[in-house]
Amino acid sequence: MTCLLTTLRFFKVIRPLRKTISILVFLALLLFHIEAHSNLVDLKTASDELLNSLSKEMKTKAQYELKNDARATWSNLPIFLSPPAGVTMSELSDEQRVYVYKMLQSSLSSQGYHKASSIIRLDDILYEIESRTIERGVGNVAMAKLFVESRSSGNYAVAFFGSPEDTNWGWKLTGHHLAINVTVSDGRIGVMPGFYGSNPRVVQDGPYSGFSPLSKEHSLGLKFVNELSPDQLEIAVVTEAKPGDVIEGPGQRNSLSKYEGLQSKKLNSEQLVSLQNLVLEFVRNGNADAAGAHLDAIATAGWNNLWFSWRGPIDPKEDFYYRVHGERLLIEYNLQNPNHDHAVVRDPLNDYGENWITHHYKEEHPSQEEVMRKLGLRAARN
Repeated sequence: MTCLLTTLRFFKVIRPLRKTISILVFLALLLFHIEAHSNLVDLKTASDELLNSLSKEMKTKAQYELKNDARATWSNLPIFLSPPAGVTMSELSDEQRVYVYKMLQSSLSSQGYHKASSIIRLDDILYEIESRTIERGVGNVAMAKLFVESRSSGNYAVAFFGSPEDTNWGWKLTGHHLAINVTVSDGRIGVMPGFYGSNPRVVQDGPYSGFSPLSKEHSLGLKFVNELSPDQLEIAVVTEAKPGDVIEGPGQRNSLSKYEGLQSKKLNSEQLVSLQNLVLEFVRNGNADAAGAHLDAIATAGWNNLWFSWRGPIDPKEDFYYRVHGERLLIEYNLQNPNHDHAVVRDPLNDYGENWITHHYKEEHPSQEEVMRKLGLRAARN
């Protein structure tokens, strides 16, 4: 929608075509509205079907009040380290799992659905990889033994907040390397914050060799930074040291108090297009309505008011981190190691649709000390 409005303003100078272009833009916006409405209808239908299919006990486990802080308590960790709210996919029947995937399909775009479903599938692949590591006794056997039991597409949990019959409600799907947080409010939909990760980043052997759910997040970041001039790089690369993880990950909202790096107003037109393409790769994980609204918010705040920063070497074979940050956008991508990555995307002013529902959630996550303690207990049992 933002691109269409920009195009209309540009073509106003061509007076003979104004009427035709205005009609075309109107029709395009009408189709956009119809698609957005269809998504919301499909989401409500699938959500109602899932809720109505649950037993009383499962429904109690899956459904919370809209303003319950459990809505903002999510994790990318295996579930034994951070038990999720809701019911897991392993507890659902085949028919009920179909409803969950229909909810994902109507909440996300085709690219977002591909990433989310691929990350879920990747956990089954990771189970096979770690099982082979244990069987062969080659590689990090101790680590594989510690985690292998938690690797499963059945260990992703779905939870509702409020009811699909309400004006304002939400749902989320969380588990290892994935957090999809969805808000519906008065005909609008938002999908922030979102967490996406992959381990392995690229499957190295077996029938899924080359499978890589987040390939574009990796390649587009490298493409953009390599287009910067030496003077721009000197500003954008803030340190050669890379953080251990994304900084505003689960439970770490508002950890970044200031912008850093190169402001987008210092880019030429070709570089700005590359930055926009990078942003679109994250924002367009949401369906047309969610992505369009977020892109409008970013445009209103100003495409020239984004900051890009890089930490670590500029090398596809080395660990690195980048960030795109502005009033209405935070993207972080961290290469944990060359074959393991984490990414988070947020709307700093409307995560969880807080502006729409006029409520601020307390975001919590287990501390590093708690995680290490649980790992220690698990290791001791093994």
